[in-house]
Amino acid sequence: MQSSSVNDSSYANQFNADKLLSKLLPVEDLITTRLLDIWVTRQVFNVTCSSPTISVFLNNSVKYSSPNIQRRIRSAEKLILSWPRVNDNKGAIHEIRWKKINDSWQNETFKTEDRKSNGYDSYTLQLQKHTMYKVQIRRKAKQSLLWSDWSQTSDIPIEIQQPDVKQKIKMHGGKRKIVLKWNKPPPEASFGGVSYNLTLNLLCERTKKKTIQKNTFTIMATNSEVRVSIVAINNVGSTPSLEIIIPPVEHLKYCHNDSQTQSLSKSRRYCLEWYKFEDGETRPAKVNFSWSKTLEDIKKGMEKFVQYYYFIHTGRNQQRHTVMACPIYSTEGAPTSPPKNVTVLNITHDSAVLQWQSIPVQEQHGFLMYYVIWISKEGHKDAGHYQEPGNKTSFLLRNLDPSSSYTLNIAGRTKIGMGPNCTRTFFTLNPASTKNGLNMDKIILIVCAVVLLFSLVLSIAIRKLRSKLLPVIPSPVISAATVPHIGQNMKTISEEVDNVILLCHDDQDKRDCPSKQKHSTSLQDCEVIVDKTDDDDDDEEDNEETHFIGLISSDKPNSFPNPNYKGQLLRFPECQEIADKGQIESCEVSTTSYKNGLFFENRGVDNERILVQS
Repeated sequence: MQSSSVNDSSYANQFNADKLLSKLLPVEDLITTRLLDIWVTRQVFNVTCSSPTISVFLNNSVKYSSPNIQRRIRSAEKLILSWPRVNDNKGAIHEIRWKKINDSWQNETFKTEDRKSNGYDSYTLQLQKHTMYKVQIRRKAKQSLLWSDWSQTSDIPIEIQQPDVKQKIKMHGGKRKIVLKWNKPPPEASFGGVSYNLTLNLLCERTKKKTIQKNTFTIMATNSEVRVSIVAINNVGSTPSLEIIIPPVEHLKYCHNDSQTQSLSKSRRYCLEWYKFEDGETRPAKVNFSWSKTLEDIKKGMEKFVQYYYFIHTGRNQQRHTVMACPIYSTEGAPTSPPKNVTVLNITHDSAVLQWQSIPVQEQHGFLMYYVIWISKEGHKDAGHYQEPGNKTSFLLRNLDPSSSYTLNIAGRTKIGMGPNCTRTFFTLNPASTKNGLNMDKIILIVCAVVLLFSLVLSIAIRKLRSKLLPVIPSPVISAATVPHIGQNMKTISEEVDNVILLCHDDQDKRDCPSKQKHSTSLQDCEVIVDKTDDDDDDEEDNEETHFIGLISSDKPNSFPNPNYKGQLLRFPECQEIADKGQIESCEVSTTSYKNGLFFENRGVDNERILVQS
């Protein structure tokens, strides 16, 4: 296949069909803008023959291959998709379709222009936040009616966030086991898969890069600093690089051993790391390391009176461990400043506490061995002399004389010499004032105890007095046990009016009631006539009288009220004075009556009939 013009040979191409009698030609390898000559050549053994030449325009029969979506970038509601353009660099018509999970497809058509820029077509799609999608694209030439196949389905998760990494460190001799762990992203962000790119910077080793799918990573490292950067990647983007710095083990203040260092330096497999350590706390960003230098070699390049720190690592790869980590000076000197913030605290008549802050590392100019303390009493030439280790910041002074003036001096010392000193003066207390202070404390405690005791006694007395002046008035209680079958025949209580007649008979054989009257009668001889009146009863029932002879004595328990009784039981105490009125004598009694569960108390019976209402 080639251009038909004799003078134009810009296009020529051939395709091998082997033994087949047909051939599918890639659209990207064809020309659609000019006349082409097409023929077929066949070879059998050494004989070659060709078909007649056909000159055609390949116009409407062109079909593009399906797009290959290679780039997906999502930012909030925007999704940018990119895919390679066809080889002719011609614009095309595209159709894109997208859908939410378990939802229907939505379609949109757009065109791209002819261009030869970066060889990629792109499209920006508007999506909803925090929602996962599936996307496909197909295309066709502008003059063609044939659509390409749909591209592979692209899973579109939401933006992935930077992981929150936690670390766990375990010491194993001269090396550390560092375990990094972070939470898995939510399903919306991990849709389509998530991977993590890790970059490890370990001193004395080459930078390592690893890609993992898990959310944990374990590192075996020396006691030196370790730097790890993590980048989380999903289908639509990646997070910024998160750098994790695992600091070295706690720096020692002094551990220099020349003999041990020299023996280790002669070893073939070791790595020496060192850096400037001016403030004694911060490791600089730039450190030095070497596989061949010794401590004597690195001392030549160190500044005088400046502290450095070095590590010696032995072994290789996973077996590498730290055998020494110490501060070092190339040249030592005496401190250039005294201790800071020197104060005298807790002064008594015979003791005091001297307190101070350490000399800064950059002003020590060497390994601080001791703090030297002198104390002298006013008027005396002799002075006490004490030494405290360089890591101490306080000292207790004892056996001092009361009411005396003392002068203190303190200075730092290295093996080269003593630095400037700081002076403080203080006075010890008078023993009498100390005793007075103690006595005042005791008096305050005693007063507090007396006040507390007095308040307790007063509260108890008030409670007893209130119980006598304001006694508790008990309320009558009817026990449920004394009311038989109370829950079986519950009836609605209505208002009833009964007429009660008390008759006392004169009986000479009975015991006389104590009275000033001529005639007396006993309570047991009283006859009770109850006239029951009910609005619902007939006239005959209104005239009925119920008689109770021989009332229950007051010294026996009752089981009132009892709904089974038709009448009304009355309980009388002692018989009161009986007045003689005609042939019928009346007794004044205190009557307690129960009717259908209600309680009545009637006092004073002056007439032949008593009307009891509730």
